[in-house]
Amino acid sequence: MRKALLILIILLAVGFVGVSGCLDNGGTDNNTSVDDNTSDIVSEPPVEESNNSSNQSDAGLITNFNGSVVTVDPLPAGFTHLATRSITATNERIGIADALIGYRNMLTYDNSNVYLSVFRCNATKTSEDYVSEMIASHASKYGSDSVSSIVTVNGHDAVLLEATVQDTPQEGRYILAWSNWSGDEYDDGYVVAVYGQVNYSVIKELAEASDL
Repeated sequence: MRKALLILIILLAVGFVGVSGCLDNGGTDNNTSVDDNTSDIVSEPPVEESNNSSNQSDAGLITNFNGSVVTVDPLPAGFTHLATRSITATNERIGIADALIGYRNMLTYDNSNVYLSVFRCNATKTSEDYVSEMIASHASKYGSDSVSSIVTVNGHDAVLLEATVQDTPQEGRYILAWSNWSGDEYDDGYVVAVYGQVNYSVIKELAEASDL
């Protein structure tokens, strides 16, 4: 009887050890599985935004040719908008002989008038041709020294035309002019001009604020 009881106790002990071992192995397997899954996680590199812009300047392209093309929003401090009108280049007396259609934003700065004008080029001349025409006309009036070196405006190469103080024309002592392109390969582009009876620093500030 004792022998049978001893055998039963031994069998129970062996069974308990076996079950305990299985439980331990199961816990170990689960931990291994979690660790393996964690090791398989790979962090993705940050996605870089591609820049597909083909523009070579900071300026906005002229896509809609209407009065809004000469709207400056927001206006720099000190400027007050007076009116926006459709105009022709010949009436502005800035050195363009052809009657190009354009829009002009008339503003004031310190009680002096300043203008931002944009003219659409025709099929016979490009915007660069008209800027060259402005340079030639200005130089013939005020001498070659009146044409300054190239000035950068919104990434464009602009030319600064300057009149002498004694002979200050009605359009102003300074004219800052450059060409802009609509982005259409069949479009000859636009001439942008800023001028008025104000200092050059005011002209440059308005030119840069135009984003043209």
